[in-house]
Amino acid sequence: MNKIYKVMTTAALTGVLIGGAAWVVTSMTEHAAAKAPAVQNIAAKKVANTAGITQGGITLGVSKAFYDGNYIDISLQRSGKGLVGGMADRKFDEKTMKEIVEKGSIKDIKILINGKSIGGGAMGWGPGSTTDTAIIRLSDPSWLGGQLKAFPNKFKLTAKITLEGVSKPYTFDLSLQKTAGKAVALKPNVTKITGDLTVNLSKLNLTSTSSRIQLIAKGKQSDISYEVVDDQGKELDIFSIQGSDENNKAGDMYYDFVLSPLGKNAKSITIRAYKPKFAVAGATSGAYELDADGNIVKEYVKELEMKVKVK
Repeated sequence: MNKIYKVMTTAALTGVLIGGAAWVVTSMTEHAAAKAPAVQNIAAKKVANTAGITQGGITLGVSKAFYDGNYIDISLQRSGKGLVGGMADRKFDEKTMKEIVEKGSIKDIKILINGKSIGGGAMGWGPGSTTDTAIIRLSDPSWLGGQLKAFPNKFKLTAKITLEGVSKPYTFDLSLQKTAGKAVALKPNVTKITGDLTVNLSKLNLTSTSSRIQLIAKGKQSDISYEVVDDQGKELDIFSIQGSDENNKAGDMYYDFVLSPLGKNAKSITIRAYKPKFAVAGATSGAYELDADGNIVKEYVKELEMKVKVK
């Protein structure tokens, strides 16, 4: 059975670390890393009583947090002396084959919803706008098929955050409620076929702070990846991707994309499928070919392209 939990941008849908700041992604069983999405200036519900907690000379606090029905977004801020590098920085020593986490950087995060594990959802953290900030993003598993549950409309979130050099985790209890505002929920039911692969665009949920898309794929997945653009030509940043074929008897792959919000003037979106081109001709693994700007060269699969009106 295949299960995918990733956080990445559209430039790195395959889960390969292309460069730049890395996002650390965790699930029940998987870890992946990829280039971090740009931080957006979006309205967020302020969390009350966010006075920082100080341990070992390092203060950590939650500056904002919100849940819009598609995903949870939490912003962290730290301060202290003797800190090395960014709070979300991680390095890999090729000689020792070990990960290096500097003092004051995130070592581990555990998230509980109403006292329980997020249970199959995806959680990742990455850099904020400065070296002393970081962002945590979570999405539930409810769009992965089966009878998996969404987050409640109102709940207590407990974040246990461990920083390198501090023995005990910082624990924050946050009371979150789905942000007000009407979401646009669509069921496009658009199906495209290429060879023995069938892809169905099943659900689309749009809020003022994010977009969420469910794709259901039947047949050989190969190395197909996806990007999303609106009718204004803007490519949406991908906040997270989850995928699993474990929740249905047919073995269909359910993909759950959480992306940046659509612009106010957008009237449609287009989902474009592509295969990343490998640097070595004929290769099926290894490094990808990059263009002059350092972006992956893509071979688009026109048969799988889907356009959906949102207004």
